[in-house]
This record gives sequence, C-alpha cells and structure tokens, in this order.
Amino acid sequence: MKKTTIITITLFAYLSVAQAAPRCKDFATQAQAQRYFEQHNARSLDRDGDGRACDCLPGGNGKNCPKK
Repeated sequence: MKKTTIITITLFAYLSVAQAAPRCKDFATQAQAQRYFEQHNARSLDRDGDGRACDCLPGGNGKNCPKK
C-alpha cells in the first residue's frame, strides 16, 4: 500500500512539473512565446538569458538556436 502511494505521488509530481515548464515547441511564433514569457515569468523559454523568449521561432532574431 505504501509503495503504491509513493509511486502515485511521485508520478503526480512529475506530471505537474512537466506541464508547468513550457517549451518553445509549444508556441507557433516568437511573439506568442514572448507574451507567455512576460505574463508567467517562464524562464524555460529564454535559454540564453537575453530577455527574449524562443528566439528561433518565426519572428525571432534567430540567434543562439540549437543545432538541428
């Protein structure tokens, strides 16, 4: 019983964190990501720390993009 409870709590915590951290692929444009970034202080969208979210999406400056 305790093992099942621990597994359930761990899974719930993992899913909560995974949903709370948006990624650039969740947005169609840099402007959409930027609005979300500013409203929710979503640091996961600003990998290089320049204050601009998801630079590699359409409408972004295209700098410091991850290799494909």
